[in-house]
Amino acid sequence: MTRWVVLLLAPIAAAQTYNIQDLGTFAGGSVSQGNAINQGGQVVGYARFANFNAHGFLWTERSGMEDLGAIPPQSNFSSAQAINSWGDIAGYSTSGPEADYHAVLWMQGRLLDLGSGEATGINDERVVVGFANSHAFLWTQATGTIDLGTLPGGNYSQAFAVNQRGDIAGYSDCANYSGCAFLRPRSEEMQALPVLEGGYSASANAINDRGDVAGGSSTSTVSSHPVIWIDGSVEDLGVLANQGWGSAFGINNYRQVVGWSGYLAFIWSQEEGMQNLNDLIPANSGWQLQIATGINDGGQITGQGTINGQLHGFLLTPTSNRPKTAP
Repeated sequence: MTRWVVLLLAPIAAAQTYNIQDLGTFAGGSVSQGNAINQGGQVVGYARFANFNAHGFLWTERSGMEDLGAIPPQSNFSSAQAINSWGDIAGYSTSGPEADYHAVLWMQGRLLDLGSGEATGINDERVVVGFANSHAFLWTQATGTIDLGTLPGGNYSQAFAVNQRGDIAGYSDCANYSGCAFLRPRSEEMQALPVLEGGYSASANAINDRGDVAGGSSTSTVSSHPVIWIDGSVEDLGVLANQGWGSAFGINNYRQVVGWSGYLAFIWSQEEGMQNLNDLIPANSGWQLQIATGINDGGQITGQGTINGQLHGFLLTPTSNRPKTAP
């Protein structure tokens, strides 16, 4: 007697795909990179001129790429590293005859020199974070620059990101001479975040408004893997096929994480795991996406890739409004 079994399979949802937009470069230049994106889709980064000098830029859909300038003279270098919902931008610029780096804040059409160092993050309260004189710092208009110190036993630290609550994520060396990722909850002390099993160092590069942190951790095989820290626990996000290493540089409030793996840009989510962003853009685009640096809650992504043999910043926009699972 033959029995037939009919399997009713639910349709498999297609992966999210993206339209891609070239952010361009300054006149005569051939290199740009998107470093961060806010919830409104404004992108900041840096672009080079024909003389290979570079300035920070603000890119918008309406106006395209705007030169943010630098600490005078205009021949100085600058880079825009972070942007908040109001369009305030944090970054750094060379200054003075020794070409020292100074943290800067572009706000309401003005460039504010915050002193020696580099600014790497900003939130909607205009809390700026970065690093100067070998230590992570926090800056506000009310307090000026506050040295955040290091983890116990450390000598060097960098703050890379701050969320709307004022939680700060970054890197510090540690008592055992390894590098540690840290989380500094608002108005509290730095806390070392765990590394992957067998690893010895890590860096926290991005943080969302829930306090989830993304970055990289070494593994038992020494290579770095992208990771996410949730409630103090570390999760290995893995790497792309045939790529042995990677790190994460951006995370949104839906726990979508972006970064690179073997010089290929990726997106990771709890629902779909690790995906090569090059597989999710039009096949005939001509792009090779190398690094993804930021993602907003709308799923828009910025970073850098190659197009026509040049390194350009890009903006990816989802082709559909697929529902995302809130954490």
